[in-house]
Amino acid sequence: MKNVRIIYKKKSLLKFVSHLDMNRFMTRVLRRTDIPFWYTEGFNTHLYINFALPLSLGFESDYEIMDLKLTDDAYSFEDAKKELERVMPEYIEIVSVASPWMKNSEIAFAEFRVSFEDGNFADALNAFLSKTEILTQKKSKKGVIKTVNLAEKIKSFSVDTIGDKAVLKITLPAGSSENINPVLLLDALKNENEYLPDYDITRTAVYNNNLELFV
Repeated sequence: MKNVRIIYKKKSLLKFVSHLDMNRFMTRVLRRTDIPFWYTEGFNTHLYINFALPLSLGFESDYEIMDLKLTDDAYSFEDAKKELERVMPEYIEIVSVASPWMKNSEIAFAEFRVSFEDGNFADALNAFLSKTEILTQKKSKKGVIKTVNLAEKIKSFSVDTIGDKAVLKITLPAGSSENINPVLLLDALKNENEYLPDYDITRTAVYNNNLELFV
């Protein structure tokens, strides 16, 4: 038995599919393949599948991570990729199929691209994110509401004007120890400026603590 990590893109209308529904969806799609995936044993067997860092509803992604197991060690990753591409529907693109090199617990950061429908918004956005203090209320895993300085959580960011859009590229904590949703920052920005253009969010990469791409 060997482990396999599938990296794929989730685009367009699929951003409206929740993580739970995506789990069910992927299970059905994978069962249509001829890939020798491993199923759990016992009375109620089911396909073993594990998603690292579930995506927020409404986000697109260039870097979704799905782990499975193969019962046939000789089955090639190249054949698995071709088989997955055969059955995957529109808006899902298989990026890679390979052995996992990192543990899910090593995930520390996620990179996002936020495109705003107003190119003139770039200056206000850059000024806001350059502040040393951006306070907001955040609920902990235990349900406790606490004040968080989001400015201290930003690992890096850049703002560009591309055509008629302001485009933010930002890296934030992600994973089991801490997770900062970019919407928290956008809500804080709207509360301060009383203006926030329409935007789209895409997760573009996932990193470990050394900012190495998670693979």
